[in-house]
Amino acid sequence: MNRAICLALAGLGLAALAGCAAPIRHSCDFFPDAKDCGRPSLSADTPGPQTAAAAFFGDAGARDYERQFLALLAHNQIGAIDRANGTGPFGHDRHAIANRDFQATYRTLERLAKPVTAEQMPAVSGTAGEGHFNGRWRVSRQTLYVNAAARPSAPKTFSFSGLQARSVEIVMRQAGKQPVEISGACDGALAIRAGGGSRSVASGAAFRLRLSAGQTASLFPSDGLNRCSLKLSSSLAPAGAPLTILREEVAYPAIAALDSRYERCPVPGPSGLDELARVFYAGRWLSQSCSLPLGSPRLLRKSRDGFNAKVEALLGAPLPDSAFDKADPELPLDFSRAPKLKLVYLSSLEFKADFSGRVIERLIRHHAALGTKVRIMVTDVLERDKDDALLHRLAADYPNVELQEYRWRADHGAPVDEQLSQLHKTHHVKMLATLAEDPARSRVIIGGRNIHDGFLFHKPIDLSRYPNLEQYGKTDGLSLNYYSNWSDFDIEFADPATVETLAAHLSTLWLRDADTNIARPFSIPVRSDSRRPPGTVRHFISVPYEDNHALETYFVELIDTARHHIEIVNPYLNLTPKLSLAIERALARGVRIDIVGRIDLKGDIGGKLLTALNKLFVEKYGDRINIREFKAPDVVLHSKIMMIDERLVTISSVNLNNRSFFHDLENGMTVLDPAFYARMQPVYDDYVAHSNPVSTKVTIPWAYRWLFSKGWVKEAF
Repeated sequence: MNRAICLALAGLGLAALAGCAAPIRHSCDFFPDAKDCGRPSLSADTPGPQTAAAAFFGDAGARDYERQFLALLAHNQIGAIDRANGTGPFGHDRHAIANRDFQATYRTLERLAKPVTAEQMPAVSGTAGEGHFNGRWRVSRQTLYVNAAARPSAPKTFSFSGLQARSVEIVMRQAGKQPVEISGACDGALAIRAGGGSRSVASGAAFRLRLSAGQTASLFPSDGLNRCSLKLSSSLAPAGAPLTILREEVAYPAIAALDSRYERCPVPGPSGLDELARVFYAGRWLSQSCSLPLGSPRLLRKSRDGFNAKVEALLGAPLPDSAFDKADPELPLDFSRAPKLKLVYLSSLEFKADFSGRVIERLIRHHAALGTKVRIMVTDVLERDKDDALLHRLAADYPNVELQEYRWRADHGAPVDEQLSQLHKTHHVKMLATLAEDPARSRVIIGGRNIHDGFLFHKPIDLSRYPNLEQYGKTDGLSLNYYSNWSDFDIEFADPATVETLAAHLSTLWLRDADTNIARPFSIPVRSDSRRPPGTVRHFISVPYEDNHALETYFVELIDTARHHIEIVNPYLNLTPKLSLAIERALARGVRIDIVGRIDLKGDIGGKLLTALNKLFVEKYGDRINIREFKAPDVVLHSKIMMIDERLVTISSVNLNNRSFFHDLENGMTVLDPAFYARMQPVYDDYVAHSNPVSTKVTIPWAYRWLFSKGWVKEAF
């Protein structure tokens, strides 16, 4: 078997074709007799889409949701094979490869992936509503942080998810400096990889391992393992402290039900709907929720309001203005009104060890101490040492706080530009979701703000009294010690059903395949009668390298529906070619386009490069689009809002640049409601009031012109 094919297939977390040899890295390497290890991959041996779905997903494979998901998996499998072999878009004709297995596999994958070539996901028959997916398709890899100094005598509990997983790995990571001894037994077979070797441990048999500073060890639980009763010992706690490891879907069935959820969204017939409504309700390969009731969401324009919304969701009350004026991250916190929470999701580009990060971390600690399950997602490449230390200590103190540090990895054999993109592909999804025991106290906040003092304070505050926190410098360039004061916008929903739906949607990203970062879709469209569904707001999550750039297609369709007016607030104006063509078509139709941006991005990471790209946009469109520059002193615009024809509004993390549509994970809300547009109009007018018209005469250094004449360079930003 061609080694490149084997790597491509195994790299998707799917069973490899017969004859592929691979290093020991997954559960099936230790437990080859497990039921799912023998299930076939997406290969030439599977004769058709329906049979392949049943074979790949097992008993769950015959349903329409699984067939749509299988099309996405096959689409990504083709991309992996092309990259590994240099075929297709990477230059070589795949028909020239003289390998029957390769050609047969490729043809089968093309048949399976054919639906993805359509811009919209085809609607299926059946009833709308909620479903649950338990097909086993992914690699689950979670990190358990251990630290001898982390509450050394306190009992701890960690849960791992085997939901939808063919392979489960628990990476035990030493986050401290003192050696730790781990000993105990499990109620099922276990494999251990540590110190360059591996071994298997029978059910009930005792084992022991030692982790010194900087070391890791991997545990591979078998399907029958539900619980490990361990002890953590160190010089700080010679008697040891109990550590219990639980299979999450067994110990917490309500969480598993949330994590396995998907939606069947009714798509109304085209009669009676205008083009904008058809695009809003359409099914697509972009991961979307069904339409939800809008309710009365809170608009969070001011910086303190945005931060306090997060505080209030966790503390039950906002911080007073005096707390921000004093800027003491160790200020007293009164938890007497705090809600009792079942689950906290915090997803952010960054989680900084500063005033903002320390306050949020203290609030999370309170809930973690009460046993609340907490899930945090951040971008690995943007975290500095102090940021890592803050989060790793939190996760070591309370293993019910689980941390995912997102890092995209290029496939083996990928071209140079993809290898370099490992340094800048980011997790840009912004959400805080709190699910409370009293549903009326549940909250979800979405928008553009990160956990960073730049979204709260005009200038860096003095944190020199706290050596474990960041003391920002005022830099302009590529330093991660950058500081800007950003003006941003968030929106908060309090409807319990909406909060739960958005948390379930985020679970598809949390339970992504650990090897490829592929996430399963949250919904499929279902043919409906001509009646319009009652909801007027939808949430989306974009994984552009998985879904064939479906977010770009969505925004192009939205722009193409505009008949009168498009209003945009966005700081980054480096359009993809398809978005640029959509803007040209809108202008040709006589659509008025107004943009409030920030052309000069001094203070942002790579500010000079980004400023040159914005100036190229002004040079191209300045005489046809009303472009204004947000000019609040020393404040960088960071909001991402788009409004169309006084009816549709998007509030999201999505920048109008190539990164958002080709590289980064993104999310946002789309609202189709003239009344909500009317609520947003004063917000937009406020941005206009704090901006000035942009001159079409711009100066762009020749070096930047030459650099961005290279398409692959422009696509990186």
